[in-house]
Amino acid sequence: MESSLYNSPYILRYRHHLPRIIPKPTKTATLKQSIKKISKEYCAESSISGLKHIVDDNASRFERVIWKLTMISGLICSVSLVWITFMRYYRAPLVTTQMPEGVSVSKIIFPAVGICTNNRISKSAIKELARKLLQEERNKNYTEKQMLSLLLGLGLLYNNQPMNDKLVQPMKLHRALGDYDVNELMRNLTPRCEDLLIRCVWNEISMNCSDLFDFRLTMNGYCCTFNYLRQSDITFEDKDSGTRSIDMYKYGNKSNFDYEQGLKILMKLNTSDDFYYNLPLQGAQLQFSDAYDFPDAPSGSFAMQLINPNVQMVVSVKASFTEASRDIQHVPVKLRRCLFYDESSYLPFYTHSDCLLKCRMLFLFAKCKCTPFNMPKMVNKRTCDMRDVPCLKMFNAQSTTVRPDVDVVPPELELDMVGGGINCPMCYPSCSKTAYNYEFMNTKIWPDYLNTVPDSDRDDWLRGANFTGTSIVHVKYAREIADCYGQNVIMKWFDLISNIGSTCGFVTGFSFVSVIEFIYFYTIKLFREIDNRRRQGKRIASETSTTTHFEPTKTNFKPISRYRPIYWNEIGYSTQLRHETTY
Repeated sequence: MESSLYNSPYILRYRHHLPRIIPKPTKTATLKQSIKKISKEYCAESSISGLKHIVDDNASRFERVIWKLTMISGLICSVSLVWITFMRYYRAPLVTTQMPEGVSVSKIIFPAVGICTNNRISKSAIKELARKLLQEERNKNYTEKQMLSLLLGLGLLYNNQPMNDKLVQPMKLHRALGDYDVNELMRNLTPRCEDLLIRCVWNEISMNCSDLFDFRLTMNGYCCTFNYLRQSDITFEDKDSGTRSIDMYKYGNKSNFDYEQGLKILMKLNTSDDFYYNLPLQGAQLQFSDAYDFPDAPSGSFAMQLINPNVQMVVSVKASFTEASRDIQHVPVKLRRCLFYDESSYLPFYTHSDCLLKCRMLFLFAKCKCTPFNMPKMVNKRTCDMRDVPCLKMFNAQSTTVRPDVDVVPPELELDMVGGGINCPMCYPSCSKTAYNYEFMNTKIWPDYLNTVPDSDRDDWLRGANFTGTSIVHVKYAREIADCYGQNVIMKWFDLISNIGSTCGFVTGFSFVSVIEFIYFYTIKLFREIDNRRRQGKRIASETSTTTHFEPTKTNFKPISRYRPIYWNEIGYSTQLRHETTY
């Protein structure tokens, strides 16, 4: 009875209208459906031209394919152009331009000039030292000749070149000298400026050479220096010391362009006082460097020329000035490859020369536990003496070779011959700097003839001078205008954004508003769509769980009136069927 009732057409029709059990969608399915819907809305409403045609229901399939290919091609083209623009900015972010008007040489500091005789030890001074040492009890077994031969070893402190070990014995010399200060000792043995410089002129004004030149330390020991503005021979002090600042470049000796301008020197090379030559030549060395850099050849900012006796040398100086804009400071150092004076933790006041110098000094200190006397003193660091000569000789070649900061060192540099050199990766060129180029012209002079020239025919500063054993030096500017270069970024950040925006706008119509739209659709609208779908799923699941479904063994149906009214003939059929069954 129940089985026939369950399979009756009325019950089957009733079951057709019952709510279906809908499974709860997974998170992945909800996310996919939400992204699909949002993507379609984004394409239909985006400000980027062409996207709306891809989702247009009225467009044919062929039209959609064409628009998809067009948009993909435009996207590839935009990305390629943007990448090229960015890489151009990244790989070559700086540009150096020459200012056509240049800058007057009168506004640039004149280079520092140093004069060092090739004879590094005065014979009269070394004889006086030998007499003092022979009076010491420890040296009673030496004769004056033996002591002078032993003192010849002091020359090893200059160039560390090989010498006859039988004649020069550093440890015996160290014991013979007793308690001594190397810097003071070598200073006292160096020929004096007053014996070397006879007449001096600066910018057509005759001056006392002692007022123009100082007796200062250089890479060749103590020399006569002009316009060397470093305050002391103690370097690498703390930032709070205040010894150096950018304002110092406003001061210093300056000159104009004119043949008679500049520095003129009449020097006398006294060969009778020679004792030790650091170069096997008579004469002197002319040194040129930046006014604030230590005169040191391996550290850059240095030029040198030998001058022989009986020669007039004219040195023509060409200056160039490079000024970097502070706008390049946001560019990484590895890309701009330069440093400003105040952005190095390695030095309180950064210059390329000082950086290389400190790097070399720290290398020698690490190897020999001291620094050579012909380098600036370092605070709390010992100055090398005769005991350290073997160590200095061992690392001399390597200490004067700085390895460039490149990935692959060219074999042409032959750095394997100097122990690989010294690696100083922290030393970049200075962003703003003054560079000097020098041209040297020598003319032979005849002292015997010049001595016969009357004073009326001589230049004012040479009247009454004796030219025997002398040389003349004239350092001047070669031209009135110095080359001036400006260094700046090839494009600033807003220029980069503008170029990228122009490229994207031209190819695909992409703009800043498009970025905001994309972020809005795929953040706020996407989260909103996901949340709506989750709520809808929960509501359907709740309604399904509270609805009673028809089961074959149960008879608790919902009222039929919920679906449609029941007519009398339907009830009558059922009653008639039940009545016939009873009988």
